[in-house]
This record gives sequence, structure tokens and C-alpha cells, in this order.
Amino acid sequence: MMITILFVHLVLFSITTIHGQEMQCELNNSLSWTPWFNFHKPNPKGEYELHAAIRSQHPTLVCSDPHAVSAVNQAGIDMNQTLDMIIIRSYDVFCLNGYDPKFQHKTCDDYSVRYCCPIVKNLTKDEVRDLFISGNTNALVDSPSKTAQLICGRAPRAASFQASVGTSLLLTLLNAMVPKIINGVEARPNSWPWLVSIGIQYRGSTGTWQNRTHVCGGTLIDTTHVLTAGHCVEQKIDDRFVPLSSTHPSLESFFILRIGVHDIRSTQPSDIYRARRISTHENFISSTFENDIAIIRLDRPVAMSDYASPICLPASNVAPGRKVTVAGWGTVSETARVHSNVLRQANINVLPSSNCRVYTDVHYDGSKQLCAAALDWSKDTCAGDSGGPLMYQDNGVWSIGGITSYGYGCSKRGFPGVYTRTVPYLSWIKTKMLSNH
Repeated sequence: MMITILFVHLVLFSITTIHGQEMQCELNNSLSWTPWFNFHKPNPKGEYELHAAIRSQHPTLVCSDPHAVSAVNQAGIDMNQTLDMIIIRSYDVFCLNGYDPKFQHKTCDDYSVRYCCPIVKNLTKDEVRDLFISGNTNALVDSPSKTAQLICGRAPRAASFQASVGTSLLLTLLNAMVPKIINGVEARPNSWPWLVSIGIQYRGSTGTWQNRTHVCGGTLIDTTHVLTAGHCVEQKIDDRFVPLSSTHPSLESFFILRIGVHDIRSTQPSDIYRARRISTHENFISSTFENDIAIIRLDRPVAMSDYASPICLPASNVAPGRKVTVAGWGTVSETARVHSNVLRQANINVLPSSNCRVYTDVHYDGSKQLCAAALDWSKDTCAGDSGGPLMYQDNGVWSIGGITSYGYGCSKRGFPGVYTRTVPYLSWIKTKMLSNH
């Protein structure tokens, strides 16, 4: 890999380059733009999107000799209008700020590219879905009938600061482990468009329908999939196993999901989704929260808007010391019995694994989990925040670094919240997203 990168850099400066220029794609019955692709993430040396690498993954969609190439950053701004040094070599797009003193103060934006190619006939839904997933692609899918911009990780209504919630989460560590947001603030309405409220609807012992309006959080990661914690989707209600019945023939039939809402009380029918398929990690252990991760396939795609859009999957583990944001509808104190009606958020910090030694009895694994809390222990997640995201921002783009899993109490000194890391499960996530089952 290093040899390839060095070779590319040498070649770049030995040939004629075109700075920030793109040809036009004359749309007609034979030519059209491909979906957007994003295979590489910026690093201190720059950013690049290689035509050959993208074509190797999608040979039926990306032609060998495109008529044009286009690139935008994750805010949707054209490469000619950003503050980066952009070079196009053949159909490869490079940002090389580090090689020009005028640009060295700025890290390259994260760019997505598309190609003007002959129209592909009979594109299947699975192929379109694959575009969004493979290589952590955050695709912008163009079609003659509809343009759906699926740029992930944009939060246009988010406050300029990262408010966040520490994480101590649900279920049982001697019945004391509960997830919620403590000492956070109310989020700006619709500031986190990927936050999902997961509730339960079931028929009680008297035969009447009952609701648990909110029990856990979740995170939209594409138009049809929500990431959450494994313990959030167990076949339990109020910690009691619930048998399947004619009323509830499947695990999926218990759950309702609210997407694009801020105040749960003002939920509209169009905001409510059902679970088509729930996949809990095969090695999830409820008593120790090992592999505490699950993915929910929705009953229908979410219409992308400023109020509902996906977060990005991360490229690397979030490091200790990093300031992150947590958000959810969990309770606001350890003794509270009712969840928050409005979305709340808080800033916390990722802590070294040594801070999680207090959880050695429940098999804390620093390679698959992380712990986080406010440095003064004043902020944390609490009951009802389980399954929600631990978020961080790079170059204006938000990624999900972890999933709220558990903790001892809420905002207790010396007891940080524990989160399931996202990166170790990326292959599992993508496999489930692509599965037809």
C-alpha cells in the first residue's frame, strides 16, 4: 500500500495535470452520471479517489473510459469552490494541500466522485444499496426520475458546540446498570438527523394494547438500516421474557421506530417505522454486554431531508482524549422514572481503557469497547440512552464511534459509561446490510 501511494505521488508531478477542472456530462439517452463514491478518507498527506479502485468494485456501473468526472466534498460543495488544491490525473481526483505552502494550513476535505458513463440498464435495488455500503461509500444516488443525495454525517442544524451525554446504560449489572443523559442540554430541534427513538408496542396481560413510547436509542446509517445495542432488542419487556404469539408472531413485531423527530409527543404517522428485520450479533452475551450491537432493517426507506439523514460509519477507532457527543431521550437523573420527551445532548471525553478497570467483572474488552465520561464526572448517559450514538466530528462530518451499552448508575464518579466500538464490527454491519435475510 505504501509503495502504491508513493508511486502515485511521483507520477502526479511527472505528467500534465488539470487543476480543479471537470468536463461536462451531456445527459441524454445514452449518458448519465453514476452514483457518488467515497472510498478514501483524508489523512495528513492528502485525499484521493482512484478511478481504477472504484471501478474494480463496481465494474457494471463505472465505465473504463468516462466522458467526465465530478467531485464534491461532504457538504456537497463542488471541488472548484472549496479551499483545497485539487488535481485531476486522467480520472483520478487528488487533494494535495501538503505539497503547496499556500494550502498546507488546511486538511483536505473528504471528497466523493462520480463519472459520466453510458447508462446502465436494469440496475437492481441490491446494487444501488451496495453502492452506499461498500468501502464505507456514502453515495449520492442519481437517477433520471429522482435525485436522492445520501451524503452522510451532515448536521446543518447542530449547535456550533458539541453538547453530549456520558454513557451509563441499561439492563442489568445487578439491576444497577441504566443508560441516560445527565446534565446535558436540550438539542436544537432536528440537529441530529440520524437519531432514532426505539419504542415497544405490545398487548398486555389484560388484552389491551400498551406502549413503551421510548426504551432505547438508535442511529440511522443508511436509508433502511438503524444501528443500536443488542440488549435493546432482546425478546423482553420490563426485563421479562415475552413469548411470541399470534399478536406478536416475531421479535420485529414488538418494535416501533421514530425517525426525524425532536419531541416524541409531536410524532407524526409518517415519522413512525416498523422493523422488517432485526439482526443481533451472534455472539452477544446479555449478562456481560459482550458484542452489544444489533442492526434493524426498516419496513420502508427513509426519505432523506434536513430532518432525517444517516451518520457516517467511521474509518478508524476514536482515540482516548477525544471530545465526543452523546444524545438521546433517556432519563435526566438516576432516580427518574420517565424518559425525556425531547432529544438531549452532552459533551464527554473518551477515556483510556484503564478507566474501565472497574468493569473487569463484566469482561470489559478495550479492543471492542471504549469508556467515556465528562472529565469532572458531571455528564453521562442514563436509562433510555442505550443504543444511541457516541458521535465525533472531523472536517465538518459526523461519524458514529460507538454505541451506548452500559454503565453503573448514571454520572457516578469513577464509573464511566461503556460503549461498543463501531470499527471492529464494520464487516459484520456491512454483511447484515447487504443480506437478503
